[in-house]
Amino acid sequence: MRTVRTVPATHWASFAHDAASVPRARHVLRRVLDGAGLDETCKAEIEIVLSEIVGNAVRHARPLDDGGIHVQCEVVVAEAAPHVEIAVTDGGAPGRTVTPRTADSSATGGRGLRIVEGLADEWGVVENLQDFSRTVWASFGGPTRHHPR
Repeated sequence: MRTVRTVPATHWASFAHDAASVPRARHVLRRVLDGAGLDETCKAEIEIVLSEIVGNAVRHARPLDDGGIHVQCEVVVAEAAPHVEIAVTDGGAPGRTVTPRTADSSATGGRGLRIVEGLADEWGVVENLQDFSRTVWASFGGPTRHHPR
């Protein structure tokens, strides 16, 4: 049985396609998560993952047609365990796949998706072949729409 708190199920925001959007998106996400009854460690891990995905979107992908990126957060608080799913949609990067890399110890980048992989319960990529946009999603706790139980 699902018991949903007064937190709206889905939150959506649009941000500029630039590095300043990383802390802005984190701030919006924190406001959403603060109302969901999650512990601080869980909220911090979700914020880190969002930061990595938004950072990758503004560094490696094109903006959407409106010039920005879109961030979505779905929160379901069930009696058994809360479930949070975040998704970041950008304009895609033709010819570039979204896969974790192995960075050498002196590299200053290249670890973001390994961090996502380590903190999220699941994550993935949805390619839209009509407009070439790309959505990278990550989920925490509970079943997801990609793998319902």
